Amino acid sequence: MRPTVKSALISALTAIALLSGCSDQVEIAKVHHRNHFSPPQVPPPLWPEGTFDEAKAKTQFDIAKAAKDKGDWTQARAAAEAGLTLWPVDIEAWETLMAACDAQEDVACQHYATFFHAKLISLNGLPMRSATLGFQNVADNEVGQKADNFTYDKKTLDMAVRLWVFCDQHDVVRHPTEKDEPTEEAFDQVYPYVPVLLVIGVGAGLLTAVKEVAK
Repeated sequence: MRPTVKSALISALTAIALLSGCSDQVEIAKVHHRNHFSPPQVPPPLWPEGTFDEAKAKTQFDIAKAAKDKGDWTQARAAAEAGLTLWPVDIEAWETLMAACDAQEDVACQHYATFFHAKLISLNGLPMRSATLGFQNVADNEVGQKADNFTYDKKTLDMAVRLWVFCDQHDVVRHPTEKDEPTEEAFDQVYPYVPVLLVIGVGAGLLTAVKEVAK
């Protein structure tokens, strides 16, 4: 994460503009869980060590940002998606992907990027276990299954599994190390980019919108 106030402010304003300009995409990305009971937490698939690499992801994110600034949406999208494969919780990268999908008028990609952007922001203040369970719940769906206005496709479910594995691996309560205290850490304590974005103030409208998307 790159939790500077300046970059967070820019990202917040960008995200607000994107969401306000894509209200129909946000509407389709809504998933309601009012009548859904969370299943017990189960171990995610075992993925090899080194699957997630923040340093390599940052290289891709930097390429994506530079391409975005030049208006090269093809490269921006490719680099953002490559980086999110390596580090799927980067909010700014999801915003870059949202912008690229919007510029390319790729509706399916818009729904995909908006869905996960909203999910990640909605984790603010929640424990890592909630993040793990949340993505486990999404991954438990099947291709073609509908939840209100959103239809799960393979790409969405594959990323949900990736985020499920990621959050489980970074949950120090379930996997404590010698340097970690086995206390219940919130998602935004582990990935502080999210609260920095929210506490600025201008992100208040964004928070309302994305929480409605992620219900």
